[in-house]
Amino acid sequence: MKDYLKYDDIKIFKYENLYLSIIYTIGHIFVAMACNRIITGASLEMAAADAFVEPIINGFWFYFLLVYLKKIFVNKIESSNSPFISVNHVGFLLAFLYTIGHILIAMTCNRLLTGAPLNLAVIDAFIEPIVNGFWFYLLFEFFNKYKKKRISSGMAVYSNS
Repeated sequence: MKDYLKYDDIKIFKYENLYLSIIYTIGHIFVAMACNRIITGASLEMAAADAFVEPIINGFWFYFLLVYLKKIFVNKIESSNSPFISVNHVGFLLAFLYTIGHILIAMTCNRLLTGAPLNLAVIDAFIEPIVNGFWFYLLFEFFNKYKKKRISSGMAVYSNS
């Protein structure tokens, strides 16, 4: 088992996970701005606007999928008795639709806010999430080394409950 799975993050590092989330979010915004500037040549102001506006719109898209489309899909699947799809596949269907919508929203925001050509907006909509995936991985690994160091130095307090 990996070292970072051997202890309870919630009991030991209650606030560190909140700090990690904040650091990740700030880094995510900077990655989005940098990708937008490098790929599309957008001004810093427009790249910053896109880095803030697009995730907010995607948040509403995510909510819409979970609250409205999920109910519709579940009802249609249950009423159809289809051998090809079951209610257990709704998560995959929603994830697929979310991803398509996310890419379209990212492209649209980029085009409208920065005036980037469509081909560059498309490239940015695919590249930026990949770069943010690497940012997440690096931050996750760095934070796990920090936690391991804290545990080995006796700074972490374990709870027996």
